[in-house]
Amino acid sequence: MKMTPTCITCIFSQGLRVCETLEVDDETTKRVLEAVGCDIPGWSYDETPPQVAARVYPMIGNILGTDDIYRDSKREAVEHARAFLPYVEAMIERSVDRFHAALKAAVAGNVIDLAATERFDLEEEVARVFDTPFAIDDSGRLREMLAEAKRVLVIGDNAGEHLFDKILMATLRELFPQIRLGYVVRGVPIINDVTRKEAEEAGIDEVAEIVDSGVDTPGLDPSRMSDEMRRRYEEADLIISKGMGNYESLNDVSTRPTFHLLKVKCRVVAASLGREVGDIICYEGKNDV
Repeated sequence: MKMTPTCITCIFSQGLRVCETLEVDDETTKRVLEAVGCDIPGWSYDETPPQVAARVYPMIGNILGTDDIYRDSKREAVEHARAFLPYVEAMIERSVDRFHAALKAAVAGNVIDLAATERFDLEEEVARVFDTPFAIDDSGRLREMLAEAKRVLVIGDNAGEHLFDKILMATLRELFPQIRLGYVVRGVPIINDVTRKEAEEAGIDEVAEIVDSGVDTPGLDPSRMSDEMRRRYEEADLIISKGMGNYESLNDVSTRPTFHLLKVKCRVVAASLGREVGDIICYEGKNDV
């Protein structure tokens, strides 16, 4: 999904959001906004939003003196998400369709997104997600393909959300024991996306092999994958892509069968999908297979 004028204003505003979240002083905030604003002429409508963000966030980090802007916020998000796990696990266990319930739980976790223009409350989302229908529901097709698949990659998105992904993958292992699962993380810290560090701390390796994508983008950019990641990607029978950044990076260009699980949190993605902000989605992407 390519940049739009709305994406430009969104990414620029993220500079201010970072400073507000970190309670940065006014003079430093001004330096951040000046730097991001001066970079805008170099942004191209041929790029995806994650490709632009991959330049902007290190720029902000350099001014703030950190290579992991949201380190503390990620830690807080993980602890906040952890409190909901017993309820989520119980809801899946008592569901008549554990597969569908696990998908819903994984989407509920997708509200943990510090770059989104629209913010949603995790507690509210978890409370109602099991009774909320998918606005696009290709889960039946996903179930069919999982039954035949052997190698499956789940592309992680945000820290905190990855705890819900672990529950999803544990459920997939039980329902489809023939599959070999890989959990793909970002190559470096970017926004609040999950990296190997957070994945290992959560014990993701108990349910899937952790795969470092090598990308510096807040979305799995195929052009920036490491050689090892590209091999894993090309060998995968099926991709489950979490969140908007991965949707923006992969939809229309994925060369493997890809399903997108996400909460719609901006008008541009909503328009791309033909749905509304706030909808939950299980969508078989427009793949270049």
